[in-house]
Amino acid sequence: MTARSIIRTLGYAGLIPFIIPAVLVVTNSDYSDFAIEVSAIYAFGIICFLTGSWWGMSSLNDNRALIVLSNVYFLTAFLLLFFAPLWWSFAASVLLISIFALEQKKSLFPPLPDFYHKMRTILTLFSSASMLLIHIAR
Repeated sequence: MTARSIIRTLGYAGLIPFIIPAVLVVTNSDYSDFAIEVSAIYAFGIICFLTGSWWGMSSLNDNRALIVLSNVYFLTAFLLLFFAPLWWSFAASVLLISIFALEQKKSLFPPLPDFYHKMRTILTLFSSASMLLIHIAR
C-alpha cells in the first residue's frame, strides 16, 4: 500500500466519527448525548492534529507565523470547548473551515499534491457540515 492510498483511506475513514454522530443527533437517537461528546472530542483532536502539522511545515521555510497561528487555533479551540460547550459544534465547524481556508495561502504553506487538496476539500466540507448539523439539531 502506498503512502497516498494510506492517506486517502485514513482521511476518508476519519469522517466516520463526524458523520455517524451527526446522523444520531439529527435522528434524535437514544445515543445523541454520547454522539455529541464523541464528535466534540474528535473535532478538537482533528483541529489539534491539523494545526500541529503546521510546526513541521514552518520549519521548511522558517515560517514563524505558522507556529503562532497553530497556537492561536489550539487555544481558541481549547477555550471554546471548555467554556462554551453549547457552542462548540458551531465553533468547530467554523474552525475547520477557517483552517482549510488559511491553508490555501501559498505564502504560508508549502505546495501540496493535488490529490491531497481535493481530499482535504471533501473532508473539510463533510466534517464541518456534520458539526453544523449537530449544532442545529441539538
